[in-house]
Amino acid sequence: KDFDSALASSIANIDDCLVDSARRVTLLGGKRLRPTLCYLSGFTDSKYDDLLKVSVILELVHVASLVHDDVLDNAQIRRDQDTIHKTIGVHDSILLGDALFSYALELSTEFKDNSVCKVVSHATRKTCSGEIAQNNTIGNILLSLDDYIQIISDKTGHLFGAACELGGKLNGCDTFEQNILKEIGISLGVNYQLYDDIIDAFGNETTVGKSLGTDFASLKPTLPLILLLNRVDSTISDEVFRLVSNKTDSHYLAKKVSNLYEEYGVLKMCVDFFNNRFDKTNILINSLSNTDVGNALSDLIDSFSGKISSINKLSECNFLAIHS
Repeated sequence: KDFDSALASSIANIDDCLVDSARRVTLLGGKRLRPTLCYLSGFTDSKYDDLLKVSVILELVHVASLVHDDVLDNAQIRRDQDTIHKTIGVHDSILLGDALFSYALELSTEFKDNSVCKVVSHATRKTCSGEIAQNNTIGNILLSLDDYIQIISDKTGHLFGAACELGGKLNGCDTFEQNILKEIGISLGVNYQLYDDIIDAFGNETTVGKSLGTDFASLKPTLPLILLLNRVDSTISDEVFRLVSNKTDSHYLAKKVSNLYEEYGVLKMCVDFFNNRFDKTNILINSLSNTDVGNALSDLIDSFSGKISSINKLSECNFLAIHS
C-alpha cells in the first residue's frame, strides 16, 4: 500500500503531457518483485522513506523497459489491457519509455551521494545491452549455455541485483554484504527467466493464463533448445539448424523438436538445471550475516514454492500442442 502510494505520488510530479500515459503503464499493478526485494534486503524502519524512493526508481526502470519491449515485440496486451503503443502510437511510446528511464535517474540524484544513481544507471545499461544481445541471438540456436546465462543475467538479473544491493546499502550493510545481496538478486533474476523458459516450452496455456510458445515461434534460443543441442550429436544439431535457417514450416519444425525433446528427456534436463541454480541461490542467501534479511528472502522464495514445484508436473507433449 505504501509503495503504490509513493509510486502514484511520484508519477504526479512528471511532465503534464506524460502524466496520463505514465499513470496507465505504472499503476497497472504486477508482481512488484523488484520493490519487494529492495524492501526485504533493506529491512529497516529508519530508512523506510528511502527504501520507498529506491523501490519507485527501480519500478520506473522496469516499466520503461516493458514499454519498449511491447513496441519491439508488437505486443497487443499487457495485463489484460491494450498496450500503450496501441493507444498513443509507437513514436510517443518510445519517448514515454525514454522519459521514464530519465525520470528514474533524476530521482536517484536526490540522495546525498551518487551511489544510488551509479547502481541504477549500471543496472539500466545492463538491461538494455542484454535486450540487444538477446535480439542479436534470434535464429542462433547454437548459442552456448554460458553465453545465454550471461545474456539473461544482464537482461533480467541486474535489475533484481540492484534492488537487493541498494536495499542492503540503505540497511547499512558493508560492501562485502552488499555484493552478496547483488549476486542473490542476479541469481533470482536468472532463475525467474529460466522458469519462464520452461513454462513457455512445456506449460499449459489454460493453467498459466497467458500465450505460450512465443519464444520458439520467434526463434529465440532458450534453455530447452540449448540443452537439447548440447546433448545431441552434430548430425542432429546441423539438421535442426538447417530447418531453422531455411524457415521450414513451423508445425513441422515444432514436431521435429518435440520428438527430440521427448527422446532426449529435455524437460527433466531443464528441471534439474533449474533446481541446481535454485540451490545455489539458497546457498548465497544462507551466507548472509544478517539473518533477518536472509530469513525474509527465504520466505519470499518459499512463497513461490507452488510455482516451482509445478514444473515437476509438466508434460513433454504440451510442447507440440501449443505450436499446432
